[in-house]
Amino acid sequence: MLPSRHSAGAELALKRRLRQGLCLRLMATTLIAALITIINPTPSKANMNLKLYAYNLLTWQEFQCFNWLIHYESRWNPKARNGSHYGLGQMRSTWYRDLSPQGQIKASIKYIRHRYDDSCKALHHFETKGWH
Repeated sequence: MLPSRHSAGAELALKRRLRQGLCLRLMATTLIAALITIINPTPSKANMNLKLYAYNLLTWQEFQCFNWLIHYESRWNPKARNGSHYGLGQMRSTWYRDLSPQGQIKASIKYIRHRYDDSCKALHHFETKGWH
């Protein structure tokens, strides 16, 4: 039942309740949109294929460490760039930048094995020094 024109207090109370309800709905919608954007429950097929490719070159434990490193470096984006660093493993070489995503994975694994023996040792180095 709507308040009469003569009841200014009731009309103000109704407007206040409508604004509060609208505000709550707007906040809930914004929160849901933000969560969907942050969580992104369905990774792209390209990323999944790259991860599967890397997994087939490594042991499960090594893949978990490699996955963490690559996710931190580039979010599995082969076209990622940070200053003079390129690709999945953020190497400092235009040669690396021009490789296919699979080539970048192979080159990253080769570099990690040459320098650290395996990706878990590289991850440990990264966690202690802040770089690898």
